[in-house]
Amino acid sequence: MLWLALLLPNLPLEALPTGDDGPRAVLGGARGDVLQAVNAPAAEAGVRPGLRAVAARTLCPGIELLARSPAAEAAARDALLVWSGQFTSHAAALEDDCLVLEIGASQRLFGGLDALLDRLRLELSVVAPTAQMACAPTPAAAALLARCQPGARVLTPGALPAALGPLPLRRLALDERLIERLHGLGLRNIGDCRRLPRAGLGRRLGPALLATLDRLFGLAPQPLAPFRPPPRFVRTLELPAPADCVPQLLPAIVRLLLELRGFLHARQRWVQALTLELAFADAPAVVLPLRLTEPARGVALLQALLAQRLAQTALPAPVQRLGLSTEVLVETPVAGPDLLDAHDGEPLPVLLDRLRARLGDAAVVGMSATADHRPERAWRRCAVGEGEPAVPMPGRPAWLLHAPQRLRVMAGQPCLDGRLALLDGPERIEGGWWDSADVARDYYVAAQRSGRRLWIYQERRPAGGWYLHGLFGCPASAPPQVQNAEQVLCVSPGA
Repeated sequence: MLWLALLLPNLPLEALPTGDDGPRAVLGGARGDVLQAVNAPAAEAGVRPGLRAVAARTLCPGIELLARSPAAEAAARDALLVWSGQFTSHAAALEDDCLVLEIGASQRLFGGLDALLDRLRLELSVVAPTAQMACAPTPAAAALLARCQPGARVLTPGALPAALGPLPLRRLALDERLIERLHGLGLRNIGDCRRLPRAGLGRRLGPALLATLDRLFGLAPQPLAPFRPPPRFVRTLELPAPADCVPQLLPAIVRLLLELRGFLHARQRWVQALTLELAFADAPAVVLPLRLTEPARGVALLQALLAQRLAQTALPAPVQRLGLSTEVLVETPVAGPDLLDAHDGEPLPVLLDRLRARLGDAAVVGMSATADHRPERAWRRCAVGEGEPAVPMPGRPAWLLHAPQRLRVMAGQPCLDGRLALLDGPERIEGGWWDSADVARDYYVAAQRSGRRLWIYQERRPAGGWYLHGLFGCPASAPPQVQNAEQVLCVSPGA
């Protein structure tokens, strides 16, 4: 497993609506007078988290001090967890200011770890601009690295000791008195503790330190409560400043739509109707319903449609707050992510041009049928848009294996996870002497005991062996004996 930690150091400040760009800080603590987070102008004036309010006003007389809002912070955390649903099916709040996402299973979906992290950084610049990231094999290690070494990547458990060893003990979630005892023993970092005998360390200092270290290094489980998206998307966003025109509203709308896309991916749904609500200080709210002809979840398409609706709406006053909610959700029309969803509603030719420009002409090809009865030779690669349509051939499967797979035979019957029932056939395919790829086969439609249909054939010469050549259905549903679903990459012409 690979965990990504998202540390939100300025969550107390970013969860609250802000006005101008002046110095600002959030107060909290037992008495409500300790700074919890500060913005950049306040930091430039020497104000730091941990200072008292009196000291902050002395350093920066014009600073605006806001009361901390746990409810607003919880709503902001939940919104980020909803957004993360497009990247992972397992996300949780590890601490008040830290989220963890299991991304090991998502790397191939996004084209590798680098591509996944690039996509995360791009969207975080909108939904959480000050978030700090780090990756590690355990959630506790990822969170600690995000605090101490933002951007760190530790990909294997074996690399954890070298990465975590130099980190100071003060950054661990331990009691302050325990930290002082450790310092009194001359222990300053995690590596110092791991060099001591485990049993003696536990006897002298108690179980809390060992439990913390075990979670860091994956020797003990990390209790997490996985986030479950709500049945309906409802999100309200306070604007940083009142907006009186559409361009000023678009950044907030994009943020809401990014969160909506994460929600739709997590729920495996598409949206067909949604509502945008505009709230004002001294005027009734304006509600803009949007119903789509076809379900969608692409950010660019929904943004364009909402912007068009807003352009036709007269604003009675500057907008203070936006609300977005889903009204009609439908089941995802395809299993898993759709290629056409990735380009957010662009026409297919535009998508192909972008892919060619990014990946090169050789990486984007079309497929054309060829006049050959042999299935593996009945197609060829070609330039996009130049292919010839295939002649429909009933009974052909949608997917072919790269190479036919030999089947076991029992009592004269082909077997694949049990004996196969022959439903249709034979269809005889013979020829190929002219290019040294001569075949002589009798093809059958066969069924496993589970009901799954296969396309198999028997060699007519020399030994009459049986082979699996095609699957009726998605390649991801390949039978257990197909060692890797990536073997099933050829599209059968005529399917």
